[in-house]
Amino acid sequence: MNEDILYLLLQAENEYHAAMKNAVKDAEDYSDECRKKQAAYIEELKQKWHLFEDSEKSKLEKMLFENGQKLEIKAAELKERLRTGQKKKADQISERLKKEVLSLYGDR
Repeated sequence: MNEDILYLLLQAENEYHAAMKNAVKDAEDYSDECRKKQAAYIEELKQKWHLFEDSEKSKLEKMLFENGQKLEIKAAELKERLRTGQKKKADQISERLKKEVLSLYGDR
């Protein structure tokens, strides 16, 4: 009878160790699976981030190009206004000089 009890105790201990090994193996498998899922998720986030960066970069470049064109148009308009103003001033000065010269000749 003692031998039967001893045998059952040894069998129970063996089953306990086997169950612990299985539990550790299952935990390792679960941990590996979680790491793989996390790595895949991180890679997905990286890809989404790169797509977002590319999209935003493209939008920024487009906006900068459009703003550059607007500034060039505005600069051309301002140059034309400056030329017109300078021509007008030059015409006024020319007219005054002409009157001065005529008045000098008229005084003689």
